[in-house]
Amino acid sequence: MVLPLLFRVPADIKTHDPTALPHPSPLIVHGALFLVGLLFGANYFVAKVAMREITPPALVAIRTLGAAAVLFAASAFWRGRAPRITLSKSDFAQLFAFSLLGASINQLCFLEGLTRSTATNASIIFVATPVVTLAFAVLLRRERASWRAITGIILGLIGALILIVPRGGVDITTNAMTGNILLFLGAASYSLYLVLTRPILTRHDPLRVVSWTFLFAGLTMVPIGYSGLKAVYASGLSPAAWWSVAYAVVGATALPYLLNNWALVRVQASTVAIYILVQPLVAGGLGHIFLGERLGADTAVAAILIVGGVVVAASRRTA
Repeated sequence: MVLPLLFRVPADIKTHDPTALPHPSPLIVHGALFLVGLLFGANYFVAKVAMREITPPALVAIRTLGAAAVLFAASAFWRGRAPRITLSKSDFAQLFAFSLLGASINQLCFLEGLTRSTATNASIIFVATPVVTLAFAVLLRRERASWRAITGIILGLIGALILIVPRGGVDITTNAMTGNILLFLGAASYSLYLVLTRPILTRHDPLRVVSWTFLFAGLTMVPIGYSGLKAVYASGLSPAAWWSVAYAVVGATALPYLLNNWALVRVQASTVAIYILVQPLVAGGLGHIFLGERLGADTAVAAILIVGGVVVAASRRTA
């Protein structure tokens, strides 16, 4: 029972009153989460471009350190007049753990898995994230398994599978299987991150939390990606690769993680996770635009089911 003890809220620390938090309309909250799905969905293609010239560990190191720099700058710029609660040693221990779950392990497993497996396999595996998130939330007694959440997840999963499976099915070769395992570990790591970060976000500014999370992740990944970083320094990157890295830092890391943390204060972790089901739809659209892939009736049905699943699961009362 180490996790519940590590991530419980200390009795001597005051938490924010949820009723005192600003309550934007549900449309804004879910619109932000939909944008996260779009940004992450595009990263399936952008990451492939970047990894033609840079190793996955080096890319994760650049993503996390770059995102930390962007977020700390934003935190300093937007800091309000209200005093901030001092981060305790317990808070820093939690932030380090979150950096491993939500950034280092998640992103490294995703990129390493993507190099070994296919985009189809990656999409199939990552649509399981809402299910894993809900399972963690229920096991850790953070949420109840409501029928709306389960129904929404099932609809979204069916839609995602309709969209993905006809495009070649699941490759089960040895190398792809290793990639599939890494992809699932990344998805499970991110699911646990979504569930465990919610308490600390009621006590500290989400921008501050995600800034420290990525700083710790970057410091962890630099030694692992050192050889790849050295190669980039020696030979440089093409303009396309640099644009891909820039998108990875801002569009696929800093902005979506910040929006996710902001939303986690206002909705359940499983509601945040359900928007991962939007990613295969984005990947399918980009495949049609840039790769000439066919978009037929199955894509339309898949789109309806995915959006329907998001609507059903998101229709629960916000926290």
